[in-house]
Amino acid sequence: VRTELAAMGLQPEDWGGETIFCDVSAKQKTGLDNLLDMLLLVAEVEELKGNPTAEASGAVIESQLDPGRGPVVTLLIQRGALSIGDAMVAGSQWGRVRAMHDYNGQRLKHADLGAPVEVLGFDGVPEAGNAFRVVKNDRAARQLAGDRANRLKTEAIARRARLSRAL
Repeated sequence: VRTELAAMGLQPEDWGGETIFCDVSAKQKTGLDNLLDMLLLVAEVEELKGNPTAEASGAVIESQLDPGRGPVVTLLIQRGALSIGDAMVAGSQWGRVRAMHDYNGQRLKHADLGAPVEVLGFDGVPEAGNAFRVVKNDRAARQLAGDRANRLKTEAIARRARLSRAL
C-alpha cells in the first residue's frame, strides 16, 4: 500500500517524505492511540482550527423514519456548532432541531465541530450524503427547501423528457 501511495506522490516520512503513515487495525485494536496522537500533531503543526461561532453545516450520514420519533437524522458537523432550536436545511427537507443525541444516546443542548449527532425535527427524511446547513429561521429554511425541491422536480421532468425523445 505504501508503494502504491508513493507512486501517487504521497511519500512516507520513513522514506524521507512528508506524509505521516500510521499502521492501525480496528479489528485487533492496535495503533489507534498512535493515530490519534498523529492527528493532533498534524492539527497543531498546520494550525487547523474550526470556527465555533459560525452557523453549523456538514453532511447527513444516515437517516430513517422511526415510527415513534419521526425522521431521525445522523449528522456530522463539519463547520460551526449546532444547538437546540436551530433551523436547518438538508437537501429538499427542512426542520428545527427539537432534540439532539450523541453517539452514546445522551441528550445534548449544543454540539461542536466534528461531532456526530442524531437529530430529531426534520419534516421528512433527507438522503444520506446530502449537505446540511443552519439558516437564520424557519421561514428561510422552508423557502430554501422548497426551492431545492422544485429544482429537483424540474430536473427529473427534463430527464424523463430526454429519455422519451431518445426512445
